[in-house]
Amino acid sequence: MPCMIVISEFVGELRVELKPAMFELFPGNYRWSYNAHLALAAGGQFGDLALILPTLQANVGNDEVWHDNWDALAGVLVRRADIASNPRSKVAHLLLATLYKIMAEHFVPPTDPRRLAAYREVLQLFDRAQAYSDNPVQRVRIPYGSQALHAYFLPAQASETPAPTVIFVCGLDTTKELWFLRARQEFSLRGMNCLFVDTPGIGEALRIDKIPTRFDYEKPLAAIVDFLEQRPEVDNDRIGIVGSSLGGYYVARGAAFEKRIKATVAWGAIWDYHATWVKRIAGNGASGAPPFQLFYVTGTSTTEAALKVLEPFKVGPIAKQITCPFLIMHGSEDRQVSVDDANDLYEAIASSDKELKIFDGWSGGAAHTQFDNHLPALHYAADWINERLSQKTTA
Repeated sequence: MPCMIVISEFVGELRVELKPAMFELFPGNYRWSYNAHLALAAGGQFGDLALILPTLQANVGNDEVWHDNWDALAGVLVRRADIASNPRSKVAHLLLATLYKIMAEHFVPPTDPRRLAAYREVLQLFDRAQAYSDNPVQRVRIPYGSQALHAYFLPAQASETPAPTVIFVCGLDTTKELWFLRARQEFSLRGMNCLFVDTPGIGEALRIDKIPTRFDYEKPLAAIVDFLEQRPEVDNDRIGIVGSSLGGYYVARGAAFEKRIKATVAWGAIWDYHATWVKRIAGNGASGAPPFQLFYVTGTSTTEAALKVLEPFKVGPIAKQITCPFLIMHGSEDRQVSVDDANDLYEAIASSDKELKIFDGWSGGAAHTQFDNHLPALHYAADWINERLSQKTTA
């Protein structure tokens, strides 16, 4: 394995640095390997994964085997919850069952009835876990035109009321349940309310209410901020937002046009999402999702139609309108979105308080959205936005 001796900026000492490429549990299959890391980043136990790993490794690329084994693992965790005597144990087992059921659903085509059935089970398992929790999230409904967006509100674990609040926005193929499992209590423990929401093209909005994505994401984000402003727990002058992967584009739109958002984290830079997909389709770049996911999220059925929807998904034309504190977090070995895109985004936005944090393996996961070593980036984002929102900063 190639290595070199370097002076580490992270720890300030000599050491051997190994190439920080994402470790592949399924060599040659990026999509499966990346999603296995996603499961671990969201709290999955390696010992649980080890129960199904031999079968998965013997059938790499067979998405039916992926579904069946993660689904069976979810069932194991439900049985553990059933026999647990303590409510805290039941919560832990049921949240893991929720996670493993999400992983089972991940690669099922939307035309397959198992996709919606599995997601309904995700919702049921998550709700069941909250019923045993001593600090449950609140299921909330956010008015959105003639429809609604569904979310979980987790109050801050602090005495300050009203408190700063963070909105969490997903990417191409995640859900509010997965965002909660990734973030857990880290933001709440720092004194911030948390709103994990399924926006257009995501989770319940897509799977149940059939709401596809849109380029002008400031509109659903404005509806979300309107909702938060009516809650007594929320300090209206201290609302921030964190978006992961494609959510990095969504929150950039919010920062540009929704000035009630006072601090923004793009956890994975998006500069030109149309160009990103043109490269991927040409074989220059990886994706963590199956090809059908792009059609599903955009509400289209052909590559040409999907790319047409993505044409305005560009930050460049609006970058100068982004003036609030803005953090970009990106992996040095991101195979889905180029580091060059992160640099372009950083240079273009007009915020006087802006930061580009590149995770290089030693400082945190070097892959897309740091799933290969998630915790350092999670703490970095939580600390950064907590500092900005505690200052009552205005854009």
